[in-house]
Amino acid sequence: MLHRRHPLPALLRLFSTTCRRRSRLPSQPHPPNTDTLPPLPVAKKVPFTVSAHGRSWSDPYHWMRDTSDPDLAALLAAENAYADAFVSSAGGGGLRARLAAEMRARLPPSAVSPPQPWGPWSYYQYVPNGMEYPVLSRKLRPSGGLAGRFLSYLSDWEKEEVLLDWNEIAEKFGYVHIGSCRISPDHRFLAYTLDTSGGELFSLEVKDLQSKHVIFSPPDKGIVSLAWAHDSENLFYTVCDETLRPNQVFCKKMQSNEAGLLVFVEDDVNCCVDITSTKDFKYITVNSNTRTSSEEGLCDGIW
Repeated sequence: MLHRRHPLPALLRLFSTTCRRRSRLPSQPHPPNTDTLPPLPVAKKVPFTVSAHGRSWSDPYHWMRDTSDPDLAALLAAENAYADAFVSSAGGGGLRARLAAEMRARLPPSAVSPPQPWGPWSYYQYVPNGMEYPVLSRKLRPSGGLAGRFLSYLSDWEKEEVLLDWNEIAEKFGYVHIGSCRISPDHRFLAYTLDTSGGELFSLEVKDLQSKHVIFSPPDKGIVSLAWAHDSENLFYTVCDETLRPNQVFCKKMQSNEAGLLVFVEDDVNCCVDITSTKDFKYITVNSNTRTSSEEGLCDGIW
C-alpha cells in the first residue's frame, strides 16, 4: 500500500534554510530622520538664453559656469552639509567607515598585470597591498636550457627592479596621474608623463634606470604622446597649444644638455598631432588627425 509523503517536513526544511540565509544578510541602515535634517539646498535660477546652430533654449543654471560666484560656493557648502547630516541620521558617524570597509573587502588584496616579455626583461604592474596606485617593475627573464637557468639563478634573475612607484609620487604631491609611459629600446631610459594637480596638464620626466635619477624634465605642460627612436638617444614628444590641442613635436637627445628641438608644427587648427614608433623602432610616425581625415608622415628618428 502506497502512502503519500506529508509535505510538512520539506516545508520546514525550506523555511529553516530561508531563515538561515536571511540571518546572514548584513544589517540594514536605519532610515534617516528627516525631522533633524537641514533644509534641502535649492539652486537659484537666473534667466539665461543659449543660442547655437539656429536654435535657442533656456539655461537657468548657466550662472554656475562662474566658479568665482559666492552663491555657487555657498550652494556647494550647503549641499555638503546636507549630505553629512543625511548620512549621520541614517546610520550614525560610522556609516561611512562601514560602507568603505565593505567596498574595500570586495576588492582583491593586490592586482597584478600579466608579465610582458620584451628582450631580456619581463615588465609588469601591480598594486601593492594597502596601496592606491600601481608600481611598474621588471625582472630578468631566465635563459633557455639547464645551463642558462643555472646561470640565471646565480645572477639573481628573480630579483624585482622597481622602475616607477606611483605611490611615492602621490605621497609627495597628494595626487598623481601617469599618462604615457615608454621604455627605450635599449631598456635604459623610462619616459613618462604625469599630472600632479588633477588639471590633466601632463609634464614629462625621463628617468635613467641605471642611476635611478630623473635626467630630463622640460618646463612644458600639456605633453601627450611619446615615442623613442631606435637608437634610444632621441625621444620625441608632443606639446599642446593654449587650446590644449597637441600641435608641436619636439625631439630630445638624451646625451645632450640642450632643450628639446622643435621638429614639426601643425598649423591647421582642426588637426591634432599624435606620434608613435613602429614595432621595430625604425621609424617615428607623425599623425595629423581630424574627425574626418588623417595624414601620416614618417621619419627615421635620427635628428
